[in-house]
Amino acid sequence: MSCIIKWIQQCHGYPAKCPQCNAKCISKDVRKLFASPVVVHDEGLQKKIESLQTEIRSLKNERAGLLDVQDKLLDVQDNLLDELHQVKKKQADLENATLGGMGSKPLGFFSAKESWGENNRHHIDSNISKQEILPCSFVLQQELAVEGATLFDMDASYQILILARRISGMGGTHMLNKINLICPHENEDIQLPKRIRAIKDLRVSPCGRLTLLASLGKKLSILSHGSNELVINYDLPDPAWSCSWDSNNPSYIYAGLQNGTLLTFDMRRTRNPLQCMVGLTSRPIHTIYSLVNNPAFGQGARKLLTASSIGPCVWNTDCARERPFLVPSLENQGICMSLAYSPSSDDIVASYRPKILASDGSTSSQSSQSSTALNTVGSQVLVKRVAGNFYNKLGSMSTNVSYVQMTKSTIINIENCYPIFAYGDEVTHGLRLRALPNLSDSQNLKPHQLPILDVKYAHSQGSGLLGCISKEKLQLFSPKYM
Repeated sequence: MSCIIKWIQQCHGYPAKCPQCNAKCISKDVRKLFASPVVVHDEGLQKKIESLQTEIRSLKNERAGLLDVQDKLLDVQDNLLDELHQVKKKQADLENATLGGMGSKPLGFFSAKESWGENNRHHIDSNISKQEILPCSFVLQQELAVEGATLFDMDASYQILILARRISGMGGTHMLNKINLICPHENEDIQLPKRIRAIKDLRVSPCGRLTLLASLGKKLSILSHGSNELVINYDLPDPAWSCSWDSNNPSYIYAGLQNGTLLTFDMRRTRNPLQCMVGLTSRPIHTIYSLVNNPAFGQGARKLLTASSIGPCVWNTDCARERPFLVPSLENQGICMSLAYSPSSDDIVASYRPKILASDGSTSSQSSQSSTALNTVGSQVLVKRVAGNFYNKLGSMSTNVSYVQMTKSTIINIENCYPIFAYGDEVTHGLRLRALPNLSDSQNLKPHQLPILDVKYAHSQGSGLLGCISKEKLQLFSPKYM
């Protein structure tokens, strides 16, 4: 109506004409017609809507089916873990039973004959064990050129390696590479959302189908290897520096934050963390390990071993009110920059660099050194977990460390071989191996042009694989018995 009146009035005194039939008309000639709403029926659009609705229903059904399969797999995994714990408990009971004769008498009340027999049996057993333990070396299997590598993890059972990269030529884009260990030159690029930002830690799940990601974008994410997509994203109050799967329950995951806080999540609940625990310092938690429940220790609580600049700490996640504590005998060692833990042997190796004395007399973890003196002499300390909260310091060794670089290390356990501690040497830029428990040099592997950033070891069914990366190279080594 308003359009028609405007058309009539713009004629400025001249008789207006109907735009439809060209007859003369004035405003009084216009009549309003009231009719039912008119809708144009588009068959093509209607078919498209129906098709999309059908697809949505199909995807919902598929998702529900996958969730059911996931629940069944988690139940199967829980049952297998329970069976494994029962087997370990029976094994510990059998070992205790073999020492029943010794434990049944008070200490110091053995006869001379019994003491002689026990001492000689121990001497014979030690000689047998020495004959069974063999030295082991590693040989280079693959060497791949990579661009902007930062850290990685791998699974020997599923023959897969997940590599985090930062591509400087793409504006500092952060992405992942999924590499097939059977054919390492076959790999897939996985683009990450910009909100994820830099990946600070990643861990492949024990089942080998998922990867846990801790990022500076205040996200804890889970990547599916099947779809190459992030299937779970947790919002965090602070940037994440480390993450870990629980070794005793596949549903629990952990995140160590930049402010020293530890968060526990349950994958069956995708909203909020189960608990939030405050650490001993506000410095970032740069490493997390889930301690394996050992039936011989009589401990059933879920415990974590973490590391920040003050050193390794132990947390009891079953009691949020219980404060973490520093591993005994590792106080005041310097700035803890790396932590390695072996669940099979309960060996712990913490690497330290010296504290820097500021001009005001305070200590700082930041370097005031020039770019030509970025390395210094630090230390590596070996500790063994012998019971629930008891730890024995076995020794220490000096080593070359970086003032500015946070590096990774690992402990290798191979059947019938001495445990091996592997780390990147800051002077030679090569992977260096040390035999435990004396931390003696075992082998120096082929060096890189740039410092080594990450070291990992994976094993499955008697075979093992040792890997290390720098910004421009990935190396894979296999063990060789000497």
